[in-house]
Amino acid sequence: MTADRPALSIVIASLNPGQVIFECLSALESQREQGVEVVVADASADGTADRIRSKYPWARVLNVPDAHSLPRLRGAGMADAVAPVIGILDPWCLVGSTWIADAIRAHEERRELVIGGGVELEQLERRSFRAWATYLFDYWEFASPFESGPVPVLPGNNITYKRAALPDTDTLRSAGFWKAFTNERLRDAGQTLWSSPGLTVRIRRRIPLRRFFRSRYHHGRSYAAMRVGGAPIMRRLKWAAVTPALPLLFLARQLRGLAGKPTARGWFVVCVPALLAFHISWAWGELGGYLAGPGRSDDAIHS
Repeated sequence: MTADRPALSIVIASLNPGQVIFECLSALESQREQGVEVVVADASADGTADRIRSKYPWARVLNVPDAHSLPRLRGAGMADAVAPVIGILDPWCLVGSTWIADAIRAHEERRELVIGGGVELEQLERRSFRAWATYLFDYWEFASPFESGPVPVLPGNNITYKRAALPDTDTLRSAGFWKAFTNERLRDAGQTLWSSPGLTVRIRRRIPLRRFFRSRYHHGRSYAAMRVGGAPIMRRLKWAAVTPALPLLFLARQLRGLAGKPTARGWFVVCVPALLAFHISWAWGELGGYLAGPGRSDDAIHS
């Protein structure tokens, strides 16, 4: 492992992330090993790129002004990364003190192409209704305790890939990176997703509830449009017909999945009204995606 041939590239998509990205980079800096590459794919309009270059000159900032969504920024950063293993973090992810070493070791010791870990709320956020509501919508499956070993799903913001698992660089640049579809393709090919206990991250994501509600619509619409891209109209109508039931189905799935996670389950009960609203927004987006395609939603996924 050298500076020219790093063992691990860490890609962070940055779109007006605010102060939290500097906390993310500080957590990486404190354990940074020689030859580990950090790529910040940035499309911010608030001077984030210049501040990163000034404060963290070891991080490589990739300006991608035409990439207006997190998937497209991730794709651009992953296409530009040089290591044989590529990890994805979000600007609001705070890694543990051995995250880098654990990620490298896990890929050296294991044959799995995809390795990730759990996602926890940062301690200061654990009394916030807003923080719990947005966390439980996106990360309820990865709340503590999150099992180690083979798992059916891994989070999109705490995950590492051997390069062989990824689309080619042209596809990453043009279409962006979509964790759900990449992992689904790998599972269909017989690959196992692996959870490593050393890769847990804490998140500090302070998104207003109204903005989060709108963003779930765009996520849902983009997901649905990609899911049925090129499919005949009858298949689109079939999926569209199911969307009214999705909010209650999602809530029931979350309630079952949180059975062994008492803290998260307690907050789930408190947050049900907000979670139901988020699920309705997502379902409405799915309906639009199945019937009318992505619209402008592909470029509106910001968090």
